[in-house]
Amino acid sequence: MNIEQDQQLKIGELPELQIVPIRNVIFHEEPDEERSAKLAENFRKENKLKNPPVVATRDGNNNYILLDGANRITALTRLQIPDVMVQVIDLFDSGLIFLHWHHAVEHFSRETFLNKLSALPGIVVNRSRDDILDVSENGDLLCQLQFNDGSVYAVHAHQDLFHRIDDLKRITALYKGSYYMDRVSYTNPDHLKRNYPDFCALLVFRRFGKQELIRLTENNIRIPSGITRVILPKRALRVNVPLDILRFDVPIDQKNHWLQQRINEQILDKSIRFYHEPTFLFDE
Repeated sequence: MNIEQDQQLKIGELPELQIVPIRNVIFHEEPDEERSAKLAENFRKENKLKNPPVVATRDGNNNYILLDGANRITALTRLQIPDVMVQVIDLFDSGLIFLHWHHAVEHFSRETFLNKLSALPGIVVNRSRDDILDVSENGDLLCQLQFNDGSVYAVHAHQDLFHRIDDLKRITALYKGSYYMDRVSYTNPDHLKRNYPDFCALLVFRRFGKQELIRLTENNIRIPSGITRVILPKRALRVNVPLDILRFDVPIDQKNHWLQQRINEQILDKSIRFYHEPTFLFDE
């Protein structure tokens, strides 16, 4: 909706935007190299960063934990751009919710997929009851598989966090890098079969918590791409910062002064729009 004259946005109501050195942004998950390469090419053509990556801060640490935007940061790094505009949020903000994506996989048979999984060291696969359980529960349950015939299998692995990441990397390596995987947020088998004609299996992953993300980033360990998903209390989109601003060899304070001036001008111009409803972007 348009911002009305008597409902002007104030700076404190907006998402917090900053320009920070890329070297201070710590990844918690691997980037998707193929998507990063495409983004780098788009950046070259458009010469602007439209949507800021989202980073989290916590007390006593000068680094930023990257929550969303691993491919954007990787693409900018490929272009040797030293700084990045980010949206900053406190890691323990009550409105910051950690969820997880599911992976829909095509062009495998159930037998082939189960055989490949069972052959991985430290992985135990058992037939489960025919519905999706709460994968966020404690224990050695790493993920679940729901096949196109309705059967469900539980995948058990190490309970230790760092070993669990290694297990996830081995599992996702079975299908990553192909055109036959997509991340989804739903588990309805009828919808999956309709949306993916060659649907084989849905992988439902265990959720990661905030303290686990701290441990991973402190030890420079990354989750495979496309598993973690964050829900923000508010998100900034279409900020459209020219890459030349991020590329210039000037103090970071000077870049942030420029950014805040631009935001102030946009508020006065009433060019910022706020949407309550969920929004789908068709040009990402």
